[in-house]
Amino acid sequence: MTGLGTTITSALVAAVVAAGGLLGGVSGDSRSHMALVVDASLARDGRDLIDPRLRELDAELRLPRTEAEAETDLRYLAAQGYRLVVAGPDSRAAADATGLPVAALRR
Repeated sequence: MTGLGTTITSALVAAVVAAGGLLGGVSGDSRSHMALVVDASLARDGRDLIDPRLRELDAELRLPRTEAEAETDLRYLAAQGYRLVVAGPDSRAAADATGLPVAALRR
């Protein structure tokens, strides 16, 4: 990865790693798992260019292309009992629109 996408993705990885407390949980209990909802634009060209360290986390990773997709992802993941973390303006706006409790990662 190169350029702006690498910088944003690296910053996102650093923020997730720094939020280590969010990653803890009891294995096998979906209520203890985290879900990351990250604007696809931050990943540049989607999941193929997302930092590999994010794929290795014990977390769901969704890359919505629009605010509407982010809302759908957030509602679905919340219904499954995931702790929600969002990154990017569309995902943050979707979180505000749904009123769901989320943690927002900032660059």
